[in-house]
Amino acid sequence: MAKQSFQVEIDDRLVKVRLDASTSSPHGRLYACIYFAGILMLALCAELFLSGKNGSASMWHNLSSNPVGSQDFIVPFVLLLSCPVLIVLLLWRYLVFAWPSDETFNCDRSTVSISRVRWLDFSNKDWKTRSYSLTEMKGIRYQAIASVREASVYGLRFNTGDKTQRILPGLKPHDADRILKALKAFGADVPDDPRLTEKLAEEDANDRLSRWPTN
Repeated sequence: MAKQSFQVEIDDRLVKVRLDASTSSPHGRLYACIYFAGILMLALCAELFLSGKNGSASMWHNLSSNPVGSQDFIVPFVLLLSCPVLIVLLLWRYLVFAWPSDETFNCDRSTVSISRVRWLDFSNKDWKTRSYSLTEMKGIRYQAIASVREASVYGLRFNTGDKTQRILPGLKPHDADRILKALKAFGADVPDDPRLTEKLAEEDANDRLSRWPTN
């Protein structure tokens, strides 16, 4: 997971947050795509060429030795295609949030505007913006917005209508606490969250450990 750089500006009229991922990790998304493609290729090769349990024939043997259109060809072919689809479904959200594109969050007491660079735009020019009234945003929390095994990416999460929105991946607990307190002062729906209190204490403990002399 790439380390993110955040600029947070808060006053009594405005909340501005800038996630500058291109500065902290200029080629992060490109490397993540290469890494992800490598995982897909390895998974496909393993599925295609490794023998099955008890020494049964490999999928490649079944595909190459049976006529196209036969059941013995179609079944392994469908299984072969399902492998990369399953990997994409399991890992894509984590990939996008662990190596995010640039993003901004602006709130002027009544309206929130969120802009994000399209993830596959490595030149950082194709910005997409969406706006919400502050009253539309329900249950704004600091939570894990993507997870895989023991690794989680934290950011802000909220609901608009029947959709869940996930923003500012990699946001640290103290920055999140400042942002949420400001939004709550503006009248936003920010529930009390004991989990954030735990994350704040955890971040403080990690900071103390990092400053502890090593000799």
